[in-house]
Amino acid sequence: DLPSAFTATLGAASRKGISLRGLSQKYTKILIDGKPATSDSAYKGLRSIGSNQNFLPPANAIERIEVVRGPMSSLYGSDAMGGVINIITKGFSNELSGNVNGYYTFAKKSQIKGDYQTGFYLNGAIVPDVLGIALYGRFFEKIEDKEPYANRNNEETNMGAKLMYNVTQNDEVTLDYRKVNNKFRRTYGRTRTTSGGNNDIAKEDMKGYTASLSHQGKYDKFMIDSYANYDSMKESGAQDLRLRTTTLNSKGSYFFDSNALSLGVQYRSERLNEAATTADEANVKRWDYSIYGEDDFYLTDDLTLTGGIRYNRDKDYGGHISPRAYAVYRLNESFSIKGGVSTGYSTPDIKQRSEGLALPFAGGQGAQIGRSSLKPESSISYEGGFSYDDNDKFNFSATAFYTKIKDGISTKLICRPRPGNPCVHNGKTYRRGIWDTINIGEAEVRGLELSSDYQILDNLKLHANYAYTKSEQKTGSEKGKTLNNFPIHSVKLGFDYDVSSKLNLWSQINYYSRTRDSLSYDEDIRSYTLFDLGASYKLTKDASLNFTLYNIFNEFVLTRSGNYQMMVVDGMKAQVGFSVNF
Repeated sequence: DLPSAFTATLGAASRKGISLRGLSQKYTKILIDGKPATSDSAYKGLRSIGSNQNFLPPANAIERIEVVRGPMSSLYGSDAMGGVINIITKGFSNELSGNVNGYYTFAKKSQIKGDYQTGFYLNGAIVPDVLGIALYGRFFEKIEDKEPYANRNNEETNMGAKLMYNVTQNDEVTLDYRKVNNKFRRTYGRTRTTSGGNNDIAKEDMKGYTASLSHQGKYDKFMIDSYANYDSMKESGAQDLRLRTTTLNSKGSYFFDSNALSLGVQYRSERLNEAATTADEANVKRWDYSIYGEDDFYLTDDLTLTGGIRYNRDKDYGGHISPRAYAVYRLNESFSIKGGVSTGYSTPDIKQRSEGLALPFAGGQGAQIGRSSLKPESSISYEGGFSYDDNDKFNFSATAFYTKIKDGISTKLICRPRPGNPCVHNGKTYRRGIWDTINIGEAEVRGLELSSDYQILDNLKLHANYAYTKSEQKTGSEKGKTLNNFPIHSVKLGFDYDVSSKLNLWSQINYYSRTRDSLSYDEDIRSYTLFDLGASYKLTKDASLNFTLYNIFNEFVLTRSGNYQMMVVDGMKAQVGFSVNF
């Protein structure tokens, strides 16, 4: 429900990626308890949508979600040019608690098939006040559709465990392990358009895990937060890739009477092994390190100034400094104004910078080519706004922003296959085309965000937001085109109604205006409206049934990129589910 947040469904099997302020999902950094969920560069493909969510914990394990919109490279690193989403999970608990849940989704259109999911979550103490454990697991399957532009079959198994050890009253050590196994299948006559001879099923598998060891210490006015994180992702099918990432991070904060100072250091290394050897080098390594700091100055009880800076040094691209400055002034108990300037910086990921590496998508029928000549992306963003909260029933906020981007990384179609003229790279034929990885020169994004919540009655709440987002490339061969598939206007309106202590009803209407002149797509995406309606009924104190109708207007929207037709919205769906707490 955030303004200027856009969830794209283009790409991998009904998965969604979250984009903020007119920048693609790769610029949104997703953290779990302050640690990276996993880098989006761990996934192949031209449009690897929603890859981070494979590692996300279940909803019952989440305590809260913190969102920062706009560039945050000064504090969170190079992949936070669009914003940061930090998912805070539930901590140590002496009481044993848990949840089991599941749902099944039906599609109205006969060519579109459903999906289902089951999951569990468990949290409790092994040794009261000293040693705790949290476990979760999830199985998801998207049944393969019967259209070449639609979603392939996807089976996902996701499991995780977190061991929490209170060494002292001030020190907590946490060991976290998450594992995912994804299987993708395209069948000839369903979502695969070409026969594979003796094998008419195109298979792609992805296996990965992430393990981290972290320490948090709280000592009067000083706090330290450190972690070591290791990711391993292996993909097989159209091309065999394995990416291993090691991240070391430590941040200390000291709380003075008039300011709060944080200083930190981070080191990251990546290694890519590519069995197909389409690149100049089959094994590629990179590293970078950062030193960063931020200080909140409480000049008065009502005025806070924040200054931050980060120095990043990359193996291939040298050093860069990213500063940030922000101010918040509280006029009274209800009204505040805010504004600031921040910078973003992002080096090409390990696959983009690997010369000649073909990143397959569409079951290996298309490819994006890596280039070592790419330049790092940089941005500077200005924003200003105000917020009002009557501390009772109503709140409203408005924010305007302007972002200027230099050397943004994108893709450009360089080979469109035609009869007698196939697209070939290093001896391999790609039936749906080949895209090059390019810098697009200069671009800008400007926008306005409006958001409001109103408690109409004790049991009825309204939430609404509006976003204006306009992007344009200012230089280069694609001058005048937009950066992505963002609609210029989006409106979201929702109601939440507690009919009784057992029955809750909710509804939401999302309107997206026409998307024009996109660099990524050859066709405009027409305007459309999504209307969802849901109900939740408590059978007992701990058990509930849920029913939801998605896209009641039965919108069905397609677009095209090269010879590759893509689905944006896939019609009306109905979902039934259950949830049991214990």
